[in-house]
Amino acid sequence: MEMADIKLPHKMQLENGIPLYLINEGVHDIIRLDILFRGGYAVQEQPLQALFTNRMLREGSTSIKAGKISRTLDSCGAWIESYCSQQCNHITLYTLKRHFGKLSELLAEIIRHPAFPEKNLDTVRSANKSHFMINSQKVGAVAQRHFEKALWGEGHKFGRLVCADDYDAIKAEHLHAYHRNVYGSKNCTIFLSGKIDDTVTDIVSATFGKEQWGTQSIPTIVDTPPLTPTTGRINIKIDDAMQSAIKIGHMALEASHPDFYALKYMTVLLGGFFGSRLMTNIRERNGYTYHIEADMSAFGKRNAFVVSSETTNEYVEPLIAEVYNEFGRLIEERVPDEEMNKLRNCTLGELCREYEGAIPKADIFINTWLSGEDFSGVNRYLETIRSCTAEDFMSLAQKYLVREKMTEVVAGA
Repeated sequence: MEMADIKLPHKMQLENGIPLYLINEGVHDIIRLDILFRGGYAVQEQPLQALFTNRMLREGSTSIKAGKISRTLDSCGAWIESYCSQQCNHITLYTLKRHFGKLSELLAEIIRHPAFPEKNLDTVRSANKSHFMINSQKVGAVAQRHFEKALWGEGHKFGRLVCADDYDAIKAEHLHAYHRNVYGSKNCTIFLSGKIDDTVTDIVSATFGKEQWGTQSIPTIVDTPPLTPTTGRINIKIDDAMQSAIKIGHMALEASHPDFYALKYMTVLLGGFFGSRLMTNIRERNGYTYHIEADMSAFGKRNAFVVSSETTNEYVEPLIAEVYNEFGRLIEERVPDEEMNKLRNCTLGELCREYEGAIPKADIFINTWLSGEDFSGVNRYLETIRSCTAEDFMSLAQKYLVREKMTEVVAGA
């Protein structure tokens, strides 16, 4: 299967210096607007400060109450999402083109002039704390938290586990302080995706790109590499758990590393589609689980190789043994040509689906931007898929699938 190279975003620069990336595709009058601020967890002074600041933007500005924001979005069939990661705060608006002007102004208002009302904060904090307490009894969520802690190493800022008391400690003044430090035109990048014309770009320029606004400094992000990771087995007991969640992996590569795209591709063979080796062995042949996958998970500029699954408690050890058996096969045996061809076709077919239209492409290019790589990385991945060999896979497996490098987390009974 042949697949043409992906068209990269077109870059503009607004009058106040904000970079604006355009992904101009689509036949429907749908617009996606992504506003990103460098910062994230890396610049917060206490746990949850970045997360709650970003989340509370929707709870009203100094001139617009939360109820009016919700009613306006509902009447337009639009919605706003917010995300926070290690080094970025991210707000996204989805709307029909005919409402874009009005809703862009609304978004600008809540980003620039949030009120962080105490009553709304109490509600959001309580709901998030309840969600956290529920997740603290779910094996998958617990395994993920402890796996991330182990990857970053004891004492790393990104490895600290959030606790229930952290929710109680968050106050409105913490959100105002974080907002003053992070949210501003000097620290902003915008992605605009969908059926775009000059009218749409003019709205973005007029709303966000004329004068300077917000903080006029760029937060200092100290890129502390992972400390000594915790390798080997970590068992987390959860009373009365009917099954266990399993994570196996290690902090692997930055996206700029020459091996990154080839390792990402090999991970698809291992556990990235229904016909992958882990699914064929552990689900289909042995029946140890309903689902198992291998993935390269992004943590800012760094990427972790991770195998994830859940299983009944009696199958934990057999499942883990078979994971390492599959690692061993890749280390010791050349992948047959037929299997390489199947992998190439399946991967290119899935990418055709993922890259269909501007809205899903926005996710691809934003994640590339977050990784610190240039956008051409998406096409380097395509070239890797076209050219990677079975011998390349064996060499990669010998470097990156070594058991001594692996962290194993088992959360359950």
